[in-house]
Parts: sequence; C-alpha cells; structure tokens
Amino acid sequence: MSATEARLPPGATQTGPPVRVGLKLPPPAPPRFSLRLKIFLAAAALILIAIGGAIAISAVRARRVADEKIADDLKKSGPAWESFQQNRYGELHRALGVIVSNPGLIGLMTKDPLDPASTIDTLKTEQASSARADFLLAADRQAVAFARTDKPLGYSANLSAVPTIAGALAGDDTQGIWYSGGRLYHVVAAPVLEGGSRVVGVIAAGFQINDEVARNLKSLMNTEVVFLADEAGPADKPRPVVAASTMHDLRPVIADAVRRRGELLEAVLRQGKTIGPLPLELSGETYLGYFLPIHSSTNQLVGAAVALRSREKELAAFRQIQNTQVLTGIAALLVAFLLSFFLARRITVPVDRLVRATEEVRVGNLEEADLPVESKDEIGILARSFNAMIEELKEKAALEQYVRSLPFNVGADAETVVTGRVATGAPGLTGARGSEPQVGLLFAGRYDIQSVLGMGGMGVVYKAHDRDLDDMVAIKTLKSEALSADPTLLDRFKQEIRLARRITHPNILRTHDLGETNGLRYLSMEFVKGITLKAMVEQDQLVPVPVALRISKQICAGLAAAHEVGVIHRDIKPQNIIIESTGGLKVMDFGIARLTQDRGMTATGTVVGTPDYMSPEQARGLDLDFRSDIYSTGVVLYELFTGSLPFEGDSPLAVVLKHVQEPPPSPQSKNPKIDPKIAAIILKCMQKDPAERYQTVNQLYEALTRVTA
Repeated sequence: MSATEARLPPGATQTGPPVRVGLKLPPPAPPRFSLRLKIFLAAAALILIAIGGAIAISAVRARRVADEKIADDLKKSGPAWESFQQNRYGELHRALGVIVSNPGLIGLMTKDPLDPASTIDTLKTEQASSARADFLLAADRQAVAFARTDKPLGYSANLSAVPTIAGALAGDDTQGIWYSGGRLYHVVAAPVLEGGSRVVGVIAAGFQINDEVARNLKSLMNTEVVFLADEAGPADKPRPVVAASTMHDLRPVIADAVRRRGELLEAVLRQGKTIGPLPLELSGETYLGYFLPIHSSTNQLVGAAVALRSREKELAAFRQIQNTQVLTGIAALLVAFLLSFFLARRITVPVDRLVRATEEVRVGNLEEADLPVESKDEIGILARSFNAMIEELKEKAALEQYVRSLPFNVGADAETVVTGRVATGAPGLTGARGSEPQVGLLFAGRYDIQSVLGMGGMGVVYKAHDRDLDDMVAIKTLKSEALSADPTLLDRFKQEIRLARRITHPNILRTHDLGETNGLRYLSMEFVKGITLKAMVEQDQLVPVPVALRISKQICAGLAAAHEVGVIHRDIKPQNIIIESTGGLKVMDFGIARLTQDRGMTATGTVVGTPDYMSPEQARGLDLDFRSDIYSTGVVLYELFTGSLPFEGDSPLAVVLKHVQEPPPSPQSKNPKIDPKIAAIILKCMQKDPAERYQTVNQLYEALTRVTA
C-alpha cells in the first residue's frame, strides 16, 4: 500500500491518478562559482602543483648536478693548459732547431759588424719556409736585438733582462709567453753556435696565441676557451682585451662582461689567483668560467686563459625532458578538464536533484522529493539516506492520518486508551471505597482525578491534574490484593521508576514519581493522548504497511535507548505501546524490567511476562539478555503486519509451550500480501536460539530501514 493510500480514511478509495498540490517552486538560483568549476579548478591546481613542483624540483636538482659536473671539468683545465703549452713548446723548439742550424744564418751572426738587412732577409726566408712563426728575432752576444721580422729595419732592443734571451745566451733552449702590441705569443729561443760550441747570438721565434690555438685547446679541454691580454701597466687598473677565443661572435660581450667584474680582474691580473668556477651572463646565456692567470717570461701578469662551459648546453638534455613534462602537463590538464567535467557532472547532477528534493520537502511536497541515485559512492549514500528520511516522513504522515481516522476519535478532546477498553461502571473503577482515587476528588493532596483511563493486571490508571506541577499526569495504582498475592510486586514497582528515570528518549513514557497515601502505592507518569497498539491492531483491517513500518522503527528506537543503559523491558507487547495522535509512539510499563547486572529480583524459575509475547528463554525461567526483547518485538511485528498472533492455545501454558517448542507459522500464511523482506525480518527475530536472532535492536532497525513501503 502506498503512502498516499495510507492517508485515506479506512474504507475510502481514490479515483483517478493522484494530483499534485502545494507550492510550485522555481529552480534555485545558480551559484556564483559552481561545484563543477570548483572541481575542475581543484583538479587543475593539483596537476599544476604536482607537475610544476616536479619540474621545479628536477630543475633545481639538474642545475646543481650540471654545475657540479661543469665545476669538476673546469678544474681540470689548469693541468690541461700546462700540458698543452708543453706540447706546443716542444713543437716550436723543433721548428726553431732547423733555423739555428742554418750555416748562412750562423755566418751572418759572426760578421763584424752585423748585417741587420741580410739577417732579416734570411729570417723571413726561414719564417716562410719552415718555422711558420709570427715573428723571428735575432740578438747578438750582448742580448741586443738587432733584427726582427715584424719590425722595420733599424729595430734594436736590449733584451738582457728577458729570461728567454738570457737563458739562450747561456746555451739553453728556453721558452715563455710574451705580450706585445695587445697580443700574446708563445716564444721559444735557442743559441746560435759557431763551430758547434761558441755562442755567437740568439734566435727567438714568436707564435701568436690566436683563435686557432684556442680551438686546439678546446678540443683538449672540452670547453670554450678565451685568452685575455692586459693592456694596462702593472701599476694601473687591469684593462683586459680578448686576444683569442673560440667564441668569435661574442668577443665584445665577453670583454664587457669581464670588465664589469672589477674584483675578479684584480684577483686574477694583479694577484695571480686562479678563480672559478663562477657565472658569467653572455647574451642571455649563463656560462661558468674558470680563470687561469698568464705570466710572461719576465714573470709579469700579462693576461688570463679562461675556460667557459655553458650551463644551458649542459642542461640541454634535461630541457628536452622538461619540455616533455610541460607538454605532458598540458595534456594532463586537458584530460583533467574532461575528467573533472565528467566527475563533476556525476556529483553535481545528484546534488542538484538533492537541492530540488530538499526544497520540495521544505514546503511539504513529499511525493515530489524522490531522489533516484544508484551510485555506490558518498553521493549515493547521501541520496539513499535522503530517500530513507523521505520514507520516514511519509510513514510518519501516514501514521498521523491513520490514527486520526480511527473510530476511537483520538484527538485534543478525547480520552486516552492506555491498557485496553474500559467498561463504564466496571467494578472497582467508580464508586470504590477506601484510599482508591475517586473521579472528581483530590488524591494524595495534589492530584485532581478527572477520569479512569484503563485497568491493568496490577491496578488502575487514572487521568489527573497535578496541582504542584500544573500539568496533566497519569496515576497508576497498585491493587492491594495484588500486593498481598505477590510480596515482590512493591519492589518491582520501585524498580520501574528507578529504571524508567534512567531512560530519556522520545519513544519512552516518562515516569515522574513513586508515592504512597493511606497505604496505597501509586506511580505518577507522563500523560499521553493516544491509543494502545493493541487497540489499533484489533481493528477490522490490516494496518497499512507505511504505518506499520513507522511504528516498528519507533519501537526499536525506544528499546535501543533502554538497552543502551542496560535495561531489559521483559514485557514488550502492544498493550505497553501507546500511539499518539501526532504519530509519536511511547513504550511504557518497565514494572517488570530489570538491569542486566541485577539478579534475584524475581524468584528462581518464576516466569514474569505475557505468554503471547514471551521469548522461549523467558518461558523457561532462564537468565535474559537484550535478545529476549528482540524476540518479543518480533511477535509484536508479526501481529502488526498480519493482524493475528503467531501462536494461540486453550490456555496461557499451551501458548508458552508453543513459543518454546514450535517454529512460528510463516507470516505469508496469515497475510499473503506481506513483503517477503518483512516476513524474513519477523522470522529472524523469532528464532528459538538467541544467537540466530538480531543481536541488537540497532541491527533490527537497520533491516527495517531497508524495506520500502
């Protein structure tokens, strides 16, 4: 039966399809920043952070590794430079040996006076044919140069202070670096011997340190090579010029970059320090440079040899990988856009539906608030929880409508049916003598008795006005004959209020106080307008499924609160359950309940409870736990959903024996239309072995929530 049908009065039928009534809400205003956009931005940000962070970290690491490798290579340039020079000097000495062995040149060097013109001609001939030197120089025995091929006739210079010339006059082959005219030269000198032993002069050959020399050195050092010559005097500020370079197009840039580094020039060209590696920016590219000072043959600082390595070229392979990472990142962003759009749609569409459904619930349109989402993620869980809430609301509305439609006329002005129907004029209810409350009279000095609500096995229940609290209450008295028949009844009465006060829950009837007047014991309790569940199920028709589900869940909620504080009710039955006109439910009468730790409240073997709803272990007089209440709840649900009890007999003992010995008949045999899920839940509650039942009321509640009316 649908929730809509459940709202109709008993016997009424609906003609035609249901018509939606109520407010028609417009779609909610779109947010300024949609969830879909936020999801994409979050995904994009994560990708950018991940890829950007990876690129940044790898770039720093790659640069560090590259700089370390360049530094190691550049530090090898000093020994490489020395090795290169020694090899070059060896080749130059071999070329000069041919010249100084020329008999014609030896003859010219022994003439007196010397013939500079003829000597220059001979030197130029030798220069062109074998030496390939940039200049050749002849000096006499006094170290006075009198002929030089790159100088005009009449050139003369005293070179006695030049170690290269002085050493050669001493009979040795010498070498060194000369600075001349802004250029650097490798110079070798050899003595000219007359008769193979007498030194008659010196021939020196100069070979410029030019771009070709720089290229040869580059092949050896695997670095760019620059030679700097210092045009300034020793006492002046350094003024370097590029004398040779493997980087011809960058010569002006190199010179300008070096000149801006005053502290570097001072250290290299004045203090003779080897500096590096240090960075130089050349046309937007970073080079690491290693500076080696160059001393002349007179031990004067005349320039520097600079080894350069490009950081960008060293990182070229990494740049390719980095570019690949960037392209991968762009592709990932595109994929992220598509995925985030897809995922956002999967999230936002159900959320949009949830918003609309929530709005429908807000204005009371429960039938329009369904949220069909089948996903198994958090959105699906949210949707299913929302739908469960809607079902609860529908069930609550159906229960309210059903209670108002009952012939008991439960409403604001109606009497409350608590423990069953009370016949007017029943013995002991009106006109009683003694201390029993009387309708219309004051009881216990504070309660105005207004009417009789019902009669139970222990006493009578009255409706009364509490003058002290200015509130309506129910007064439950204890029959004197019951007290005489069972001496433990008073103790159980005291326990009822003690236990009930420990439980605070909307589905538990609140107990106020235990009192005594003129030897009569009584309880004051919360007054509730409604009918017992027993009175409801005794109607001529079955309770609608949504109504029954709502009742079942509220019973579970009340019992869960009691079990949580350790209280076993031990007498769950429809007579102890009140349905309010608002659809609320109250579980009452904890008079025979006990704490799970409390033993001895009843005599061993004494059976306390109602036979129709008694668990097998309770019937045997065994120790009970919460699962006994679950069995009794199963019997209540059996009666609620089928309209009849599972076991009937000629006597209470016969019913008890059936609970102990016989399996319950299938609920479908009593109500063929019952939902098989509900039937399975009932039978699980009523298993003879407590271990085969639901182990907690919470489990039972969860099973009921999975049933849709």
